[in-house]
Parts: sequence; structure tokens; C-alpha cells
Amino acid sequence: MSPPPRPLHLLRAAPALLRVGFASMVAYRAEMVVWILTATMPLVMLALWDAAAAEGPLMGFGQAEFARYFTVTLIVRQLTGAWIVWELNEQVRRGSLSPLLLRPLNPLVYELAQTAAALPFRIVVLAPILGALCLWRPELATLPTPAQALAGAVSVLLAFLLSFVVQVIFGMLAFWFEQSMGFFGLWFAAYALLGGYVVPLDLLPPAVGAAARWLPFQATLAAPVEILVGLEPDLLGRLAVQVGWTGALAALAALMWQRGLRRYGAVGA
Repeated sequence: MSPPPRPLHLLRAAPALLRVGFASMVAYRAEMVVWILTATMPLVMLALWDAAAAEGPLMGFGQAEFARYFTVTLIVRQLTGAWIVWELNEQVRRGSLSPLLLRPLNPLVYELAQTAAALPFRIVVLAPILGALCLWRPELATLPTPAQALAGAVSVLLAFLLSFVVQVIFGMLAFWFEQSMGFFGLWFAAYALLGGYVVPLDLLPPAVGAAARWLPFQATLAAPVEILVGLEPDLLGRLAVQVGWTGALAALAALMWQRGLRRYGAVGA
């Protein structure tokens, strides 16, 4: 079993891990492009909500506001997305996790580095889409205030970590269940509705929208989106919710990893 990584070891290993992750991403660049293009649901929702607002604003959202919201949603979705849930699920079910546990670092660290290394490639693929959107709606070419930009950058980083941890948790359910991906499907359905993926939280019924702001779904997407587009006045409060969920779910993931590995070894994997 891989020993717990030490911070200094991780810092020294980070450049090499990122190079390996980037090389792996380049080797499968066609699959990466397909994966990126399958995460463009915000463009579909932008077309639908833009048509709905053609005759007038909806609860304060006009066509320009919808365009800005879903464009930022597209960017944040690409910067925070991960695929560890599918990788880990397959590794546990097929037994290919065993040789990975012999590596000097935790396999999850390798997966995190590979996910981070893909971010520049995602931005390159996304750039022409964003260019086309700005030609369609020139008002999109507005920048957030310095406070929004700083808080938004921190929020995107927290959303990335939280999204990764959530997928690790659902991927590790394969230690206990034969078909664990169905659980992640339920999570994604709730994420799409309560995380601001298909509809801004401000357009939900007031009680539902207020409750959603305390749930982990919005912390992985709506939080950084609303900060960057200026819909969230309480920047520190929103960041605190993200930090709380990230810490709590990271602790749960660490506990599941320890117990899951004991179960994995007990069955002779």
C-alpha cells in the first residue's frame, strides 16, 4: 500500500507528475477533445434560456445576463471537471488498482496531477468557442472587478478540489458495490439542477434556491460562477461554504480509502 504522501515530497514530485499527466493527455488527445465537447451543456442551456428571454427579462435575467452566466458556467465546468470516478471504478472492479498501489505515491495523487495537467489543453479547445460567443454577444468581453477575480480564482480552485473529491468518493463505492456508477448518476442529476448547471439558482423557487446555496452541489459550480458574474455579494461567505464542504468530504474520502483498501485486500485483489 502506498504511504501517505508528505507535503515536501509532493512539491518535489509535482513538476514530474504534471509532465507525466500532460504526456498522457497528449497521447489520448482525441479522446480528450471528445470529453471536452461532451461537457458543453451550458451552450445548450444558453440557447434555450436566450430564446425564453427574447420577449423580456425573466426574474432579472435578460438575454445578456443569460449569455454571461452560461458562458462563465461553460468555463468553470471545464476548469473543474474530472474523470476519476470512471477511472477509479474500473481500477477497483478489474483489479488494476493493485499494481498502482505499489507506486511510491498514492494513486489518487497521480490522478489529480493528470487532471490538472489537462487544464491548459481544455482552455485551448475552449478558446474558439469563447471567441464565437463574444462575437455573438460583445458584452461578454467584460472583466470582473479585482475583488471578484481574486475570489473567483480561489472559488474555482476550491470547486476543482471538491469536484475531484466527490468523484473519488463515488469511485470508491466500487469497493462495496458491483454497480456503483448509478450513485454518481443520481449525484449528477442533483448537481445539474441545484448546482446552477441548467438553471441559475436565482430562478429556482426562493426556498429551493436558498437551501441550494448551502449544499455541496452549488459549491462545485454555481459558487464560482456567481462570484465571477457579480451575482454573489457575500464573497467570503460563499468561499467559507466551499471550504467547509471540501474539508468535510476530503475527510470522508480519506476514511473510505483506508477502509476500502482493507476490503480490497481482504478479497485477494
